Amino acid sequence: MTITDELTYTIRPAAADDAERLGEIFYDAFESIADAHSFPNEPGSREFTQWKVASMLAADGPAALVAERAGAVLGSAFIDERDAVAGIGPVTVAPAAQDAGVGRALMEAALARQADRRAHAIRLVQTSYHYRSLSLYAKLGFVVREPLSVLNGPPVSSSIPGIGVRPARPEDIPMCNELCARVHGHDRGGELAEAVAFGTARVAERPERISGYATGFGYGWHAVAETDEDLIALLGSADSFIGLGILVPSRNAPLLRWCLDNGLRLVQQSNLMTIGLYNEPSGAYLPSIVY
Repeated sequence: MTITDELTYTIRPAAADDAERLGEIFYDAFESIADAHSFPNEPGSREFTQWKVASMLAADGPAALVAERAGAVLGSAFIDERDAVAGIGPVTVAPAAQDAGVGRALMEAALARQADRRAHAIRLVQTSYHYRSLSLYAKLGFVVREPLSVLNGPPVSSSIPGIGVRPARPEDIPMCNELCARVHGHDRGGELAEAVAFGTARVAERPERISGYATGFGYGWHAVAETDEDLIALLGSADSFIGLGILVPSRNAPLLRWCLDNGLRLVQQSNLMTIGLYNEPSGAYLPSIVY
């Protein structure tokens, strides 16, 4: 379905041949905002954004919407629809078209799509120094649920007595999904299954049970655990922290302190924001850049 707003922005589904232009906008949009605030650019390179957009457009789980006017592509919004909770991001607008309602048009179309899908909840991670996006998301009904600290640094290479860490296997997925449902009230089985297939997922084990899992370690992955100790065991097994870093819930003071005491440094602050169903987590976790 094509939606046209009062400013004549046409919102349509993205196509494979949009990939190159959307990759350019992805990088340029983040670069312009980061440079204006003297923060690092979240996507590391133009090559990364080209690869990421192409891979999302080729995958089954994400949906993508494009804003255009007079045939010119101005921006896009990606929505992860693999699980019951939808995650929005990235949402990017070409620098020359910012502050003209394009981002709002994309977000409203994304929310309308999730309403049609009857999604249980919608979530995103907002970069806290970008006040315009925070204001827009708040106006659209999103609520800040958790301040997040983005941390990066050298791998810690530590272990916790009594907790083993190993690569995740397909047969681990049901137990990991059950753990995620206990902590969050929902699972993220689509993401987990993909991470297991790609070989990036790991599990933490106590005697006779899985007590935590991570789909990977960095900006695009999430982790769930029974306790901080289980999550720390997973983090201690990481070979590196990919991208801008890991997102640590800032209110989890013991976990944040452990990261800082072990050489990770604070890169920036973000916010987890939600619409719809939200349960205060009953365990330890790291969100991904989507939620």
